[in-house]
Amino acid sequence: MYELYTLLAEYYDTIYRRRIERVKAEIDFVEEIFKEDAKREVRRVLDLACGTGIPTLELAERGYEVVGLDLHEEMLRVARRKAKERNLKIEFLQGDVLEIAFKNEFDAVTMFFSTIMYFDEEDLRKLFSKVAEALKPGGVFITDFPCWFYGGRDGPVVWNEQKGEEKLVIMDWREVEPAVQKLRFKRLVQILRPNGEVKAFLVDDELNIYTPREVRLLAEKYFEKVKIYGNLKRELSPNDMRYWIVGIAKSF
Repeated sequence: MYELYTLLAEYYDTIYRRRIERVKAEIDFVEEIFKEDAKREVRRVLDLACGTGIPTLELAERGYEVVGLDLHEEMLRVARRKAKERNLKIEFLQGDVLEIAFKNEFDAVTMFFSTIMYFDEEDLRKLFSKVAEALKPGGVFITDFPCWFYGGRDGPVVWNEQKGEEKLVIMDWREVEPAVQKLRFKRLVQILRPNGEVKAFLVDDELNIYTPREVRLLAEKYFEKVKIYGNLKRELSPNDMRYWIVGIAKSF
């Protein structure tokens, strides 16, 4: 477990090239939430499970004071290097998001790219509690996750990426257990080197399937108001494929 964030950390941005291409549009939407839903001006942001810093760096480039936190030092090593190359001042911390101890320090807390699916209900409650404590009054928490059809895809998805002289052949598939709302996300990454050497890595992660309503009900105890948006718009439509949960911290 976690091979994608440890052994494959140096290849993460290559695997998620399309994610990097759409990050500007995502942060455009996040800034809209900052302006329309937060009850305070957003300047200081905590990006949880920041990984290699794909959204973290984009926020910093737009002038926000950003702190990135991730469990895996291998991912943070890449993030720090990228920040240095772009001459961005970002504090990157290694740690467990369930053990953060910030108190009223941030105008916004973000957690992108389906990370909440790694948490069961008990841990999700703990996460919301920790985030609520970290936010200043009127601040916002933003997280996103996909709509997973219970039937799954028809067969695996295969694609190629290039990293320097290395070619990556990537195959994704999933196994859904509807009765317990669990999803096994599986990914085979084969790295082909010019000398013919091939290295293969198997990712096999267990994720939790949630509906927007379930996440809202879990979050409502910890925030003054919880809103649900779909895709990259501040409304929810029946056929949206990605959900955005926005928790607004209590104002005093």
